[in-house]
Amino acid sequence: MKRPSVKQALIAVLSAICAFLLVLSYNSLSTITTLNDNTQQIGGFWMKRLVTARDIKGNFSDLKLANAHYLLETSTEGRVAAAKMVADAKTAVEGVIEEYLKGVRTERGRELVNQVNAELRKYDELGEQMVRLQDSGKAAEAARLFRDSMEPQSELVGQKIADLVAFILDQTEAYVSASREAASHAFTVTAMIAILAILIASTGTLFAVLGIANPIRRIASAMKLLSDGDLQSEIPYAGRADEIGAMAAAVEVFRQNAINVLRLEQEASASRSQTEAIRAAAQERAEREAQQLRFATATLGEGLRRLAGGDVSFQLAEPFAAEYEQLREDFNVSLKQLGTAIGAVLQTVHSIDNGTREIASGAQDLSKRTEQQAASLEETAAALDEITANVATASKRTDEARNVAQEANVSAERSAAVVSQAEQAMRRIEDSSEQISNIIGVIDEIAFQTNLLALNAGVEAARAGEAGKGFAVVAQEVRELAQRAATAAKEIKGLIEKSSFEVGTGVKLVLETGQSLKSIGEHVAQINQLMSAIATSAREQSTGLAEINTAVNQMDQSTQQNAAMVEESTAAAASLSSEASRLRDLVNQFSLSDATDHFAETTSDMRVRAA
Repeated sequence: MKRPSVKQALIAVLSAICAFLLVLSYNSLSTITTLNDNTQQIGGFWMKRLVTARDIKGNFSDLKLANAHYLLETSTEGRVAAAKMVADAKTAVEGVIEEYLKGVRTERGRELVNQVNAELRKYDELGEQMVRLQDSGKAAEAARLFRDSMEPQSELVGQKIADLVAFILDQTEAYVSASREAASHAFTVTAMIAILAILIASTGTLFAVLGIANPIRRIASAMKLLSDGDLQSEIPYAGRADEIGAMAAAVEVFRQNAINVLRLEQEASASRSQTEAIRAAAQERAEREAQQLRFATATLGEGLRRLAGGDVSFQLAEPFAAEYEQLREDFNVSLKQLGTAIGAVLQTVHSIDNGTREIASGAQDLSKRTEQQAASLEETAAALDEITANVATASKRTDEARNVAQEANVSAERSAAVVSQAEQAMRRIEDSSEQISNIIGVIDEIAFQTNLLALNAGVEAARAGEAGKGFAVVAQEVRELAQRAATAAKEIKGLIEKSSFEVGTGVKLVLETGQSLKSIGEHVAQINQLMSAIATSAREQSTGLAEINTAVNQMDQSTQQNAAMVEESTAAAASLSSEASRLRDLVNQFSLSDATDHFAETTSDMRVRAA
């Protein structure tokens, strides 16, 4: 299997890191968008819906109290004021319902508010009947209608309003659950991407150190040994199929050429040791060949010295002898291949440098955007803290209102007990008045009998003549006293009858007052129950907002962790860029030919323009 080039491997690693960064950014942005939408739905719509529903309930409670107040009023001025209170409360309820209908988004919500409106109209019709009965003087029938019809209808309206509030809370809980699921999914995906990105970055770093930096360092050491004259050491990585292998193969060609030169020198030395006769006969040819050999070795030595100095931009232009010409061509080809390989390495170094700079720039941009996202999440968390504090304050106020309602209920019960005692006292006064009337009747009868006796005595005295005159005077006085006693008894009886009538009227009024206070006590008890339900809902709402606040804070921490990971990626890219600069410095020790330099510069410029 063909080994991939260094350029391809680096491009693959950096592309994978960029892909993970893009996926991470998309996941973070989509999650933040989802959470923002859910927060807007909860705080910007459904919380307002809940407040409006609570206003409907509060205004309806005001309407019920206004109707009860109208029922208790006996004066014309009081009834006019109570009627105004009823009209104002009714207008307030209808206005809040109309406001709720303007922002309805779901069919279920519209159906629930329409049910509330329908039951409210029924309650208004019963209220109008109660007003007509009260105005016509039928207070008992009005009170019975209020107790038997309006109270059950008000409970039905309250139940419909409670269903509407429960629907709003269910919708809010659905968005809270969706936010929780989105945050959990984002955390899982972010953790997986972070782990994979760290693995790939670690692999890329190991590849850059073990697969590029170390082999180049070892090849440079082998080239230094070769320039020092060590021809026995093997050139490492000569069998690799990438750019490093090509560079090692070019250096291996130099080593083999040096070995051939050394072998030729040894053969020349052996030929000089031949017999003197043969040397004399071939003196001329040997001197020529020696001259050619010296020229070739000197030229090759000069080339090797320049090569040891890092100059690969030259070529051996002067031709050698026919037997050494192949050596010069091989040397020139080796130099050309080495220059091409070093130019390719330099090009790869430029590509690595540009790629790491682009990665560092993109990572910095991503870090800034992640910091901005973290700031936005922090602001969202602060806003949710304020909402949670407001809901907690509302719950506290609701508890205080419930305590006030309980105290009002206790006061109403005490008032009912006092009215009951007053009613019993009035009845005892009425019984005493009846007994006094009976006693006065007895006195009246006694006066009547005394008057008869006095009249009989006067008749008997008249019959007695002069002897009965004194007795007649006494009988006349007794008669007058009896008449005055009868007159006084009649007056007292009239006063007692009038007092009995007033006492009866007072007993009736006290009885009606007791019934009204009892009804007020029942209303206060209902208000207490409603305030308890409102307090429970407010506490549940405060708990839900606290959970949302906790989830947003966790998202804020995750975003900050992502920002830290991006900073680590930026640091890794900067380290890789530094290693690429060191590699470029090592490669720049070689002097390339103009064509190779121009090719490397052109490729670098094209990559810069493309970036």
